[in-house]
Amino acid sequence: MSDAGQTTSRELEEFAQAQGLRIEERTTLALLGRALVSFFKTKPLGAAGLMLVFVWSVIAIGTVGPGGGWLGLGRYDSQEVFKIANQNFVDDKMANVLDGRSADISDAELRTLLLDPEVYGDLAAESGVLDQMLEYVEGLIETGTVLTHLQELDPAQIEISNGTVVDVDDLLATGTNTPLTTSSLQGPSGKHWFGTDRAGHDLFSRVTEGARLSLYIGFFATLIGVVAGTAIGLIAGGLGGNIDLAISRLVDALLSFPPIVLLLLLRSVTEPSALWVTLALSVLAIAPVQRIVRGAVIALREMPFVEAARTLGATNARIMLLHILPNIVAPLIVIFSITIGAFILAEAALSFLGLGTLDVSWGKMIADGRQFIVQSPWTSLFAGLALTSLVFGFNVLGDALRDVFDPRLRGSR
Repeated sequence: MSDAGQTTSRELEEFAQAQGLRIEERTTLALLGRALVSFFKTKPLGAAGLMLVFVWSVIAIGTVGPGGGWLGLGRYDSQEVFKIANQNFVDDKMANVLDGRSADISDAELRTLLLDPEVYGDLAAESGVLDQMLEYVEGLIETGTVLTHLQELDPAQIEISNGTVVDVDDLLATGTNTPLTTSSLQGPSGKHWFGTDRAGHDLFSRVTEGARLSLYIGFFATLIGVVAGTAIGLIAGGLGGNIDLAISRLVDALLSFPPIVLLLLLRSVTEPSALWVTLALSVLAIAPVQRIVRGAVIALREMPFVEAARTLGATNARIMLLHILPNIVAPLIVIFSITIGAFILAEAALSFLGLGTLDVSWGKMIADGRQFIVQSPWTSLFAGLALTSLVFGFNVLGDALRDVFDPRLRGSR
């Protein structure tokens, strides 16, 4: 602040004190805190949406990295889940081999019986997990805990009856023979909070991984679309004339395509990656944002403060960036928050149709579980609830922000 500004501020403070008024120091952080408290009091539904978005963002960011990230969800890491599934398969195979054997079986006989690769089938070798299985069995034999381990599992694999090992597990009664069979379609439990899918994957880990993909695509697709649409809208509304006419016709052509048809068209010529899905979705945001920005620019460019800037010799670029753009930031924030939810839903729809990415996606999880929805509803339920809660959070947050930023809507709801 200049000396003149400091003098004026000091004189105002002295005048206020002379009138008996209390001067309150307000920092930016304090003002932000008060605004947030006021938002929670006046917009409880919007506050609930903000909390949902915050919680899912923490989950998405906090589970990144080896071991499940800094949230401590390592046991639900995808690789760990696959390891658990393999161990369950090995436990079942060991119980099958030991069925009818004496409980006093020696370590040497255990090695002969349980370290035979044929016990675990050709698929284990083809999947590249046979060595890990044999190492797991070797560790149990060396510690002398094979029978104890199989008895203490939940559910138990064997029982000791009259000194004889009895296989009490029937999870492989279907006749299938894959390392993930014993973990397939398990209901919610202490080991798997959301249950498992048909491939034996832990649904809790997949839901958290799906949150990362949904927020990544939703945020960056919206960011690209809003930035591009804003820039085009500023150019069209600010320059007018033939440039505005040409841009408007191109936008009209873009809007003439139904969104789902345009998405399918863009997706058919791109690779199944998160990057291309993000770019394809961002195209959908350009036209609506351009329309809104263009209308706002046309309305603002005739305002007195813009005329004053133009009279002082400000260029069109300066007027657009320093005078008009700051006045349309509020509606852009609202558009941004609502569009993220719409794009998260669009990404899930593409994945549901099999046109999304190869990564873990809520839409793909819902599609995979729909054939088991009657017998195993958890296969689609938790992914659907996660998707619903996140989209709902962004939608109600956007509605609340619209009420806050547009004075005409305050008190109308």
